[in-house]
Amino acid sequence: MIRKVTFAVLLVLILESAICAAQPAPPVEIYINHQKVTSDVSPVIYKDRTLVPLRVISEHLGASVSWNDENKTVKVYSDGRQIVLKINDTRALVDQQTVILDVPAMIINNRTMVPLRFVGEALMAEVSWNDKLRRVDVIKQISQIVDFSYTTVNNVPAVLIKGNAPLEYSVAGYDGEKVVVDIKAKLKTSQNVLDVGNGVLKRVIASELNNGSGLTRFVLEMGEGVSFYIFRPEQNSIAVAMTNILSSIEVDEEDGALIARLKTAYPATYNYFTLGSPEKGDYRLVVDISNARLSASPPVVFDNDYIKGLRTSQFTVNPYVARVVFDLKGDVNYRVSQNGDEISVVFSSREIPSRGDEGGSLKNKIIVIDPGHGGSDPGAVYSRIYEKDLNFDIAVRLKELLEESGARVLMTRESDIYVSLYTRADIANQVGAHLFVSIHNNSSTNTSTSGTMTLYYPSPEKKAFAQILHKAVVETLGLPDLGISARPNLVVTRETKMPSALVEVAFMSNERDLALLKTAEFRQKAAEGIYKGILMYFSAN
Repeated sequence: MIRKVTFAVLLVLILESAICAAQPAPPVEIYINHQKVTSDVSPVIYKDRTLVPLRVISEHLGASVSWNDENKTVKVYSDGRQIVLKINDTRALVDQQTVILDVPAMIINNRTMVPLRFVGEALMAEVSWNDKLRRVDVIKQISQIVDFSYTTVNNVPAVLIKGNAPLEYSVAGYDGEKVVVDIKAKLKTSQNVLDVGNGVLKRVIASELNNGSGLTRFVLEMGEGVSFYIFRPEQNSIAVAMTNILSSIEVDEEDGALIARLKTAYPATYNYFTLGSPEKGDYRLVVDISNARLSASPPVVFDNDYIKGLRTSQFTVNPYVARVVFDLKGDVNYRVSQNGDEISVVFSSREIPSRGDEGGSLKNKIIVIDPGHGGSDPGAVYSRIYEKDLNFDIAVRLKELLEESGARVLMTRESDIYVSLYTRADIANQVGAHLFVSIHNNSSTNTSTSGTMTLYYPSPEKKAFAQILHKAVVETLGLPDLGISARPNLVVTRETKMPSALVEVAFMSNERDLALLKTAEFRQKAAEGIYKGILMYFSAN
């Protein structure tokens, strides 16, 4: 009898367990910033990971999404970060760095489902799981603006706005005198008004909008005719850069010399070079003013011994370059110099020593420096360090060294802008450069790879330059010597008509190399190494 009772009890327990097991698990709930998120497609638990419809990400984490049906990839953008996921592939890219996922993105019931924890954390949100409540909580950090100032960024005056996280912004208005920039962040600064009071920028006013949008509005009151553009100098900051103005041009005679004075709103960055066909009697001097809008009309030039006339144009708009062209009466002597916000061009019948040229070992040499990548093309990205910024910093340091030795130096970009590869080569060809040096940093899937290498187009003169340049850089930096490599399809060295080379300074994918690249001392050494190579080349040729 006891055995029958025991069996009956056991049977009841088994049936109850079966009934409980047959009951569906309660649905997973998702809360983003403490608010419950509903969707027409429920989240799915797959291998202990929560997959959610992509729309949940885009709508509730403030991200934008693009889908490529051909290769079945989805890109998620937010606050300057980019995530690339491929359907059924456990490899993903976060700011161009490969990450291995526990579960891939999937197509379920004709919906793109993505792993919530991975995407959320990649977008700098905190993701937690409550097993008892079957609930996922996602808390996205609210960005804060911690400082703003008027300063110089990439040699351009700008309002630099810093946050504690990447800042999402939009231009809300511009009427020629004021620009309004809205930033999705709280204002946590000690000031909300910044008085500047120069010809470029009058003042900046910052305030939080009280309409529930979570926006902080910046109003920049600019000088007459000043324009602007916005870029990200660092991951957690944006810069509203001011364009310069070529406001007037005056031509006078003094002591038998002819002087043209080019007036700008603030001290400008400029380049000058000659063009024309001397055999046909065509002589031209070109002065390009970077980051400048043209508002000056060319003056009427009186009869003189040096120039036939001068012309002005807005040579380019993106980026702004104002151009002044002097049509010369033969191969006349000239000097271009700068004093504050005035660029002076002096023409004379006697030779005029140029500032910085006296005794310079690179006197009359025209050298074009090409900081690789820029603008929408960041190059390699590791630990939120952009290759384009490293390249530009080294290029600016190199330019200063070359100019101190009397060289005329042009940069293919003077700020964080995109310049096509063919345009970079064209710049060097148009000015008749003696040398072209492109500055880059390397990356590899093999993170142990370290060192310096130099690339060149396979021709005798370009190989000779690459060998000398590479030797100097390796000796200066002391990194492993990876040699020179012929690259017949490298546009910037193939299309340039003068000796040219591309220096890969170090590997951003290598922890030690990247740590060095982060230091100003190493970047200065890189510039010095390239500079020594250029000196050695001209000494040998």
